[in-house]
Amino acid sequence: MKVVCTILILVLGLVAFARGQQTSSGGLSDVDKTAIIEAALNLELRNQRTIPYYGSIRAVSSENIELIEPSRLSNHGFTYVPAIELNASKIDHVIEYLLFKQILLRDGVAVVTLSRVTEGRPCFGAPFSRERRYTYEARQTVVGWIAELTQRPTPPISFSLKRFAPR
Repeated sequence: MKVVCTILILVLGLVAFARGQQTSSGGLSDVDKTAIIEAALNLELRNQRTIPYYGSIRAVSSENIELIEPSRLSNHGFTYVPAIELNASKIDHVIEYLLFKQILLRDGVAVVTLSRVTEGRPCFGAPFSRERRYTYEARQTVVGWIAELTQRPTPPISFSLKRFAPR
């Protein structure tokens, strides 16, 4: 009886552990994930065209979105770049790209974390990396997934050091 109980506890523990290891986009089909990525990129493209100083980044890292066909991104004006190519390029150049960090389904709403990454090595400088995270929420409608920007990175705080200098 003790052996049966021990085995039962182990099996239940493994089931709980396996459920905890599910991907953050669990519950979404590949078709839905692709549509959510496209909805976020459509909004990103609109922001790039309309917001001054937003910048135009067209490269999208393959990291975390290996499921999508590169042609689906190029249809929206973006280029699918394998993560290994980005890693090789940043050794000798400064590169900018978009990186999907997470797609998470919460109460029927897909929460997408998209980073705008600038990194690499300038000509005579040390290597650097800068990442600005944006959060989108995508909802399924009768016409498909529609995304909206819900959170922007906080702007850097700047202050004068003169205020803190001893008198």
